[in-house]
Amino acid sequence: MGLFQKIFRVFKHTEQENLTELESIDDEEQNLREEESELSHHLGQIVDATYEMQDLKREYDLVTSYFSDIQKIEQMSPDHYRKLEDDARRVKMLEENRKELQGKTKRISMERYKLFMRLEEEVPSGIDRLKELETMRGKIKRDLEYLEGEKGALQYEEEQLQNKLNRIRNVAWVIGLLTVLTIVLFLVLTLQFGIDMTIAGVSIAIVAVLAEFFLFLSYNRATYDRTYCFKKHNRAIQLQNKVKIKWLNNTNHLDFLYAKYEVNSGKELEYEWEQYKLTIEEEERIQRNTGDLRVYQEELVSNLRQAGLMDPDIWIQQVVALIDKREMVEVKHSLNVRRQKLREHMKQNEEQRQNSLVCVKGILTEHPELKEQAREVLTSYHIAV
Repeated sequence: MGLFQKIFRVFKHTEQENLTELESIDDEEQNLREEESELSHHLGQIVDATYEMQDLKREYDLVTSYFSDIQKIEQMSPDHYRKLEDDARRVKMLEENRKELQGKTKRISMERYKLFMRLEEEVPSGIDRLKELETMRGKIKRDLEYLEGEKGALQYEEEQLQNKLNRIRNVAWVIGLLTVLTIVLFLVLTLQFGIDMTIAGVSIAIVAVLAEFFLFLSYNRATYDRTYCFKKHNRAIQLQNKVKIKWLNNTNHLDFLYAKYEVNSGKELEYEWEQYKLTIEEEERIQRNTGDLRVYQEELVSNLRQAGLMDPDIWIQQVVALIDKREMVEVKHSLNVRRQKLREHMKQNEEQRQNSLVCVKGILTEHPELKEQAREVLTSYHIAV
């Protein structure tokens, strides 16, 4: 038995091999034990979902405050509202004069201009976030392509190893049968004709035993290789499932940001943002020579502040809505669409968080020794456990 163990160790593969390093899953995540890796993955989902929910709620509250401001404007007294309209018309007239000085060249459309005015503080971080998500999307796509190829290769290797096992088994049966038939033939020759076949029989028996022994070693080697290949195949499937979740999350985030900024790519947003900033710089140069505009803007903001608006300054960029009720309807529609998308995203985010919580509870039920580790992770991110 000791000799067999030594020989088997010569053929034994190390189990430390890993799949090629993936770009979107770091080394630590790949090297963790299965239960720790799964727990870490779902805890990361909970942390991301929790922080993203905070951002979504802040934005939702901001949109709600805009609706509240619109209601306060619509509830103003007729005299107060007429004064507000007069200031808005003066501001609008001065702005039109400024645009005439600016010339007919338009870097971006008026719709895009209004959008950037409304989201001015958020666009720079939005550009960075889009770049990050689009870069990660490329990495995830390459990982999925790699893992799909890896799965195919491992499946083919499993089939080849199974065929090898079948061939070894068939050869072993043939050698055993031929050996038995040969020994029987030698016994017949010895007993019937008195021919001494002892040496030949022993030689054939030894050769047969050696052949069967090495076939046994080859069979064990192929069995081990097939088992190891099967484990690698399962590992590739698990990694692919994780990467698919990352792809889904990445796609949801990108779709939300594309809809929010009404673009098809981060480069498009960055280009339009640069055009917008150039437009703003040109307008600021003109505005410095238009003192009356500043005076009426300040008066407009003062009247709105007296009416109790939370953010009166933003209406400087939307004076047309104070004059034209149809434009105010468009503003409310845009805010309503934005709020609806926020609700949907918050719902999706909460569902993802709850799913991850269920998975974490399941893992901790099976592996209670990981509870402290999970509690430390969530506590470090100030998430109640």
